[in-house]
Amino acid sequence: MGMAEDRNDSDSVGHGKRDSRRNEGPGPEVAFLPPLAVTIDVPDVRYAKLSRIVAEQVVPRLIALHEQVASADEPPLLPQTSDINELATLVLGPENNDALDFILGLKDRGISLDSLHTELLEPTARHLGELWDEDKIDFLDVTLGVARLQRLVFVFEGLDQVPGHDETRKVLLATAPGEQHSLGSSIVQKFLRAAGWHVWTCATPRMEDAAEIVSREWFSVVGFSLGSDLNVDELAKAVTRVRAQSLNPKVGIMVGGSAISRHPEWVERVGADGTAANGPAAVILAKKLFAASLA
Repeated sequence: MGMAEDRNDSDSVGHGKRDSRRNEGPGPEVAFLPPLAVTIDVPDVRYAKLSRIVAEQVVPRLIALHEQVASADEPPLLPQTSDINELATLVLGPENNDALDFILGLKDRGISLDSLHTELLEPTARHLGELWDEDKIDFLDVTLGVARLQRLVFVFEGLDQVPGHDETRKVLLATAPGEQHSLGSSIVQKFLRAAGWHVWTCATPRMEDAAEIVSREWFSVVGFSLGSDLNVDELAKAVTRVRAQSLNPKVGIMVGGSAISRHPEWVERVGADGTAANGPAAVILAKKLFAASLA
């Protein structure tokens, strides 16, 4: 018929191989081994496999990593106004562990201990002082409530594990250099004494007097009251001198007064550690600074 048709068996998946051992019968029987399962991925198949691996393994891991980074950038959880009102109600109520359980619940929600101090305990004490100013509760009520808030600070700071600390709960209250007097300071004294603090006072306008006192007596906290905007720079100098001469190298400095209320950013300017709007809040802030001085 013509030339035989060419055939290339190498394009097939596999081909047989002659087995000479099967050629033993009377006839010319010939047998072949089964085809070998040899597979070669074409480019489209390889691309499909790679796409599946990326979709099923790589992409989910990238998404999880992105979510972790995003969560780290989210603002920290903070107590709400309703939490402050609830805690105030609890510390003014019957003696029990409800206030502690409430705060532990907020901690379990992810609120840090620092936030619980600055955004819950101190505002709650400030709220109690406001209720007292409005004659909605009496001095005994607010003193009891602040005492219970102090105990909560003890729990969180582990101060109940430190023996003999009561004698070191000493605070020096002074007016800023150039100031003559401060009504607010006398109210803070009242609440601190009711909360069990040993309160010393320095009412002279001389900048060096407070530093001289802390160089002779150990104090955990020193508080200054600033009424006039004109004396802010002198207060900053006094704070620096107190820190330099204090027998307690970790002395806490808190400031208050009408000038600080008008300019809360001055807390950092004068080198203080914090401010409190009223007497009850000052008690909780002093307790926090006291804890830091023992750390």
